[in-house]
Amino acid sequence: MSVRRTFLFVSVALILIIMMPSLKTAGSQVQGGMEILLCNPLIEQLGMSSTWEAAKAVGVNGIEIHVESDLTCSKLFVGKETPYRLDSRENALKIRSDALKNELLTPILVAPIRLEPKKVKSEGAPPWALTLIEVAPVVGAELIYFPVVTDNFTETTIPDEEFIEASVFLLNDLITAGNRYGVEIAIENLSVYWNRAEILDKVLFEFAPEELGLCLDPINFYWYGHPRADVYELFDQFVPRIKHFHAKNVKHNVAKREVKREPGFKYSENSVSVEEGDLDFERMIGLLVSADYDGYIAIEDDSLELHKPEERLAILRKDVEYLRRIVKGYK
Repeated sequence: MSVRRTFLFVSVALILIIMMPSLKTAGSQVQGGMEILLCNPLIEQLGMSSTWEAAKAVGVNGIEIHVESDLTCSKLFVGKETPYRLDSRENALKIRSDALKNELLTPILVAPIRLEPKKVKSEGAPPWALTLIEVAPVVGAELIYFPVVTDNFTETTIPDEEFIEASVFLLNDLITAGNRYGVEIAIENLSVYWNRAEILDKVLFEFAPEELGLCLDPINFYWYGHPRADVYELFDQFVPRIKHFHAKNVKHNVAKREVKREPGFKYSENSVSVEEGDLDFERMIGLLVSADYDGYIAIEDDSLELHKPEERLAILRKDVEYLRRIVKGYK
């Protein structure tokens, strides 16, 4: 695309964003065509000059943006700086403008929320999360998934029923704001709470599918210690609620694949590229197609740190090629 055409495209796109901050209504399906995105915390491991340059080098058309509770985008970098925030329409517009200049999409935001039951029941959802939902359409985001976490990832610190009740209270506020601004809201299966069907199912049951969706990460079920056969059963159970999908993989010793393991068992040392691990992504993407899923697939390859810096770009490119080949086979 020429400089002049890029300028015109960006200018028209930004005018549309300003005039119509939300072009969709909450509850409609995110339409990503199963295009491949990159989770942006991975990008800094490539040692390139900016997030934008790295994403283009990997060969994806867009990224997820990780947002902190102070609304900084701490993993979105240019040089040695992380200049981006999502605390206002103006700052959201800056991110959108820079993304468009690089011909990249920013359709998904991820913003972890630490659950404090007493606080959420007395004060509701944190104001920063509501601000993020308001500005999300300006940055081009259709969906925000909120990983709801505690201060301990591998041990339960809040009784299950209290966790469920507080999560429902929190999500009510987030969904109300999402409806107001036309932003999809989702949670993610992770940690020692959301990777258990008895927690995840109870919370999802409280909301209609068009109100609350799921960022479905099958390896997170595996991380928790579910045997591989059980992971596929959980996938089947929860795929009707999917709004976003993560791809990464782990390769355990054969004797450990079909037995119950403790949460996080050898996760870091056994992480591998998406194609090489224990879970079959061709099988799971086939199930996504059967469920009429048409959202995005985001790569979250946690094996990068096990490789030399000069090898990491090729690994992510291989992930992209592998997933695109599978998706193409189903179209």
